[in-house]
Amino acid sequence: MAVIQIKRRTSAGTGPIVGTAGTIKAGEPLIDLNGTNLYISKADKTGSSANPLTTNDYIEFASKANAEATMDSKITALGLGTASKKNTGTTNGTVPLIGADGKLPTSIIPAVSPVTSVNSKTGAVVITLAELGGVAASTYNAHESSNLHLTDDQRTKIANVKNVALMQGVGAKFDTTKVSFDASVLDNGLVLHSIQDTNYNPVKTFYYIGIDKTKVLTPTSVIDGGTY
Repeated sequence: MAVIQIKRRTSAGTGPIVGTAGTIKAGEPLIDLNGTNLYISKADKTGSSANPLTTNDYIEFASKANAEATMDSKITALGLGTASKKNTGTTNGTVPLIGADGKLPTSIIPAVSPVTSVNSKTGAVVITLAELGGVAASTYNAHESSNLHLTDDQRTKIANVKNVALMQGVGAKFDTTKVSFDASVLDNGLVLHSIQDTNYNPVKTFYYIGIDKTKVLTPTSVIDGGTY
């Protein structure tokens, strides 16, 4: 069998023939026995100091090993993980897989059990509230009026709230306006004092109310310089 040889690189280094020496022909193949890639010349050219041969003068075809190495490098550079596996799993940064049951792992989405209501009756039927999984109004109202859903702190605050009111009667009346009120009362007739007791939650305020003794007659009142 005849042996046909093509240009081949046998010297040190890798790649096609480059530099100021050498001649190539358009479509001429060159095999790099070191780098294991194949190169095809693009056009006729003779290397010179003014116009040397470069890798741009060739079309490069990578060998199987070099092509796979290049693809692996791209996969790593793009952070794609292991090709065809894509970092599957159920931990942080991985992609979960659908199982044989057609569901995601329960560690991702816990198993749920839907509640269904099946009507076994025929014809015109009346479905009861219980059959629909409902709750009677009386049951709901009993729970609604309960304080079981409140915390201890919330219950304490509500228990300390007092509902008080001042009522109009024989001994007291309500003025309809602030102006009327100011005209009807003694100036500074009452003395007030308040204490904040933090032992209560919420804080309880105690008010002390008294009548200014200089505004009323007493057994020792002084009027126009005389004591009565």
